Amino acid sequence: MGDYDSDDEKSQIEKLRNVKVPRGMFVSGWDDDSDELIQEDKNPQASIDRMILWAVNENRISEVREILQLDADTVNSRDDDGYSPLHRACYNNFVDIAKLLLQYRANPNARTALGWTPLHSACKWNNADCAQLLLQFGADVNAESDGQQTPLHITSTVSSCRNTASVLLLDRNIKPLKENNSEETAAVIARRNGMSYFIFEMGNEAYDCETGLID
Repeated sequence: MGDYDSDDEKSQIEKLRNVKVPRGMFVSGWDDDSDELIQEDKNPQASIDRMILWAVNENRISEVREILQLDADTVNSRDDDGYSPLHRACYNNFVDIAKLLLQYRANPNARTALGWTPLHSACKWNNADCAQLLLQFGADVNAESDGQQTPLHITSTVSSCRNTASVLLLDRNIKPLKENNSEETAAVIARRNGMSYFIFEMGNEAYDCETGLID
């Protein structure tokens, strides 16, 4: 990131560093099948990159905007697991922050160490609004993680995923019959997980969008 030589820039950075940070855990990432907490940032104000990750995680949009105005490159900062500010905004369903980051050219297809995109993160928590926003900004609806899990696979693991599944399945580029590394489609996973399985019938090749019937 850039050097901050002016007194004004130094003052702004110092102001951000003096923001009171609540003690606690800062979520970073998951493997393909769990959402376990794996990272604690004990000093989020040590650098401007870590500050923006913290500010996003705490839904501090004014601080996020201020940091981006100081250094727009921080929009693609990463934590130790490869999660960007956009990943954090999307798994928390902070739509306004996600939109701000995308307006600053955050990469909607950024990948973590395990190959998760922000769309995977949104789908993990059934955050349909963020999922729709990401698709509008060019997110790959069929992106595969290291375990060949697409966002639709991740959505299918959530029992009440109707809204997010609908957003994905109505995207014209969706490939609902893709299999993960266990040779399962999203519909197969959804059948095991319950209430929203019927939504995945939209992925059947014989599904008629106008009638809602399968030939």
